Amino acid sequence: MANKIRTYFAREIEALLPLLHETYRCIGAFQKKRSDRNEARLLGQLNQVGQALQFFKGVVQPRKQAYFDALLDEQLPISDRIIALDTAVGMMHIEFAVERAYAHRETDALRRVLEESRRNPEDQALTPSPAPQGEDLLVRGLPASPGRTSGKAVVITRNSDYRLVHTACILVAPMTRPELAEHFDRVAGIVTDTGGTLCHAAILARERGIPCVVGTGEATARIRPRMLVVVDGTQGLVRRLR
Repeated sequence: MANKIRTYFAREIEALLPLLHETYRCIGAFQKKRSDRNEARLLGQLNQVGQALQFFKGVVQPRKQAYFDALLDEQLPISDRIIALDTAVGMMHIEFAVERAYAHRETDALRRVLEESRRNPEDQALTPSPAPQGEDLLVRGLPASPGRTSGKAVVITRNSDYRLVHTACILVAPMTRPELAEHFDRVAGIVTDTGGTLCHAAILARERGIPCVVGTGEATARIRPRMLVVVDGTQGLVRRLR
């Protein structure tokens, strides 16, 4: 998986590296001098890099995903959040020099947070976030390409349906096929029944900056042609506009 992350997310990794360098620079400065100023800078960096790493959470092993959330837990001690950062970055096999005065060990507080995050992950994944006013949740899937967009749905059930693709539409399909490539410039968002964050649709969407949600399981069954929908590729949600 690490090689796939570096291959398919090369652009995202390249953008992440300067943020990681600055975060570890702040860690080194804080470990050498625990001043209020260094602490405030480090906390700000941990929050910033934690938000950036959420993009990669879904492509690492499930048992390690809890570290990505622990990194953003402001109730944890700084040392625990540093451990969470180290573990998350280690799972991605990103190599760079780290200035570090000393290492930390997991505390009981961090272990409790990780255990709670890992408990009943299926139930947590099925709990939808509150819908904005005027929107109804249709399906939930994997956030494959960040961003939010809306448009009329074009539901693909057979190859001939690709001729229905129009400007600024939302393409809804069981899975994407090569036929999509010639229509990609007109698509505003993509939703699929199957697939993961490294599937064909997800990779194409990230290359073009198009919001995408994959692995919904039932998008083609719940979304009707020409229905006005909102695709949230950051949260992995598809909603209907009332």
